Amino acid sequence: MKRVLSFMLALCAALGMVCLGEPAQAAGKKLIAVTYDDGPGPYTERLLDGLKKRGVKATFFMQGMNAARYEKTVARMYREGHQLANHTYNHPDLTRLSAGEIQSQVNRTNSILDKAAGKGADYLLRPPYGSYNSAVGRAVGAPMILWSIDPQDWLYRNAATVKNNVLRNAHDGAVLLLHDIHSTTVDGSLSAIDSLKAQGYEFVTVRELFRRRGRTLSAGSSYSQANPNGKDLGPVQQPEITSQPKGGQLEITITAQKGTAVYYSLDGSDLNQQSRRYTGPFTVQTPCTVKACAAYNMNGSRSDTLEKKFDRPAAPAPVLHIENGFLIIEGTTPEVAVYYSVSGAQDSNGNQLYTRPVALVPGVRVSAYGAGEGYYNSASVRIAYSPLGNVFRDVFPEAWYFDAVDKAAAEGIIQGQGDGVFAPKDSVTRGQLVTFLHRISQETGAAPAGEGNPFTDVPEGKYYTEAVAWAVENDVASGYEDYTFRPDRKVTRQEMACILYRYMTGCCGAALSAGGLESFRDRNAVADWAKEAADALSASGILQGDTEGNFRPADGCTRAEAAAVLLRVQGYAPPVI
Repeated sequence: MKRVLSFMLALCAALGMVCLGEPAQAAGKKLIAVTYDDGPGPYTERLLDGLKKRGVKATFFMQGMNAARYEKTVARMYREGHQLANHTYNHPDLTRLSAGEIQSQVNRTNSILDKAAGKGADYLLRPPYGSYNSAVGRAVGAPMILWSIDPQDWLYRNAATVKNNVLRNAHDGAVLLLHDIHSTTVDGSLSAIDSLKAQGYEFVTVRELFRRRGRTLSAGSSYSQANPNGKDLGPVQQPEITSQPKGGQLEITITAQKGTAVYYSLDGSDLNQQSRRYTGPFTVQTPCTVKACAAYNMNGSRSDTLEKKFDRPAAPAPVLHIENGFLIIEGTTPEVAVYYSVSGAQDSNGNQLYTRPVALVPGVRVSAYGAGEGYYNSASVRIAYSPLGNVFRDVFPEAWYFDAVDKAAAEGIIQGQGDGVFAPKDSVTRGQLVTFLHRISQETGAAPAGEGNPFTDVPEGKYYTEAVAWAVENDVASGYEDYTFRPDRKVTRQEMACILYRYMTGCCGAALSAGGLESFRDRNAVADWAKEAADALSASGILQGDTEGNFRPADGCTRAEAAAVLLRVQGYAPPVI
């Protein structure tokens, strides 16, 4: 039926009866979509070479069985910006198939094309022989693309004849039917393309032809041309990739024309439907290669891919120390200088070049970065010199817990992990909690481990050994039925409530309020054995809930939270000495 339809179109053309559309509008270029059916085949690679040389994008309506044989060719088509389209799996007359058989032909081919375009891509369909009816339209689930020009390359295996037939019938908005399974078609169509480009025609994919003319393609409907209508929405423009140093990395921003989606990769890989979708600026480590394209549809309506390499290294980040009230910075080299700034109780008035140790007063924050010609700026590093004389690399004045951590560290209740690291977000363990309370109690000389804490997992010489013995001796904490204390186990908030309650009422003789649990949404989640303690400590303000009104009994406790809680305990019930 395709050949019958093609013959009728050719006859009408000969009699001057084919509507070739209105002359090209001044508002846009003459557009034409060249399409190739039935491949890929042995001549398709040569065709792709010719199209690439001419900067032409085509639409390939492929038989699934051939696409499966020429996977690399299909991948190249997609990579070079051509549109992949469906011509069924093995070219049956769809009007003679059931709906299920039609869908099998379509879906089987789509799955093969997905290997190049990525899952989620959608494909236009050309029914074999141009044969379709309403039942076919309902079953295929895609727009059906016919043609307005058939140079009968399948009949005339002659390159000159193919060329002449194309030129004789070319018109603005045309869909040109060709077959890349014939060598003469490759030669004739490329020669025709040269002539039409010289006449001012712009070659676009089928999807771009209809988009630029402002026409929407609907599933189940058929289309054969997109006559000029005064509209030309223009081609999809390449995006722009810009960068700026940020924290020892590069912050990448991609901008594209309104209405398009941007797809990108960071490892130089080719883009398809499953590539990353740009949602906003992101950071990368150098060196790296960013590829990006803008698309209304990744299969047939996308820009050329832009590739940008970022190959300069980042400057090494400086290392900051505060010793005896002086700022000392390591990391300067002949190629890389370090710039620092001081804020808080002392102000450096912006970034200053570091040349020698700098005297500081407590209550300041220092930031610094490395910079040099041929380098991206390093990550900015910070260090805090607290009002109480502590040095922190991970606790800064803007944190809600800064004052509590500063005081707890200064008083030796919670010690850091060395070199200015406090680890405020680390979870507190059972061994750590009793150690903190033991320090608050200011008691020493607890029973030896063998007498006071008969636990198989509390050996001599650990930081928590004496504290566990003290906790057991004073009924502050107890172990488990298997004679373990599990000192390295994260303590839950309800366990913390019990331990603090025993300490405050037993060791300190504190009288605590009651009724605190009633205000929490998750009060029923508190274990029975912890209800009395949680109720009293929440009523007394020692333990507080989250912003949504939950106590979170099974959650852990961070070191920053522990600092705030222990200072409340210390202020509410000071130890009796």
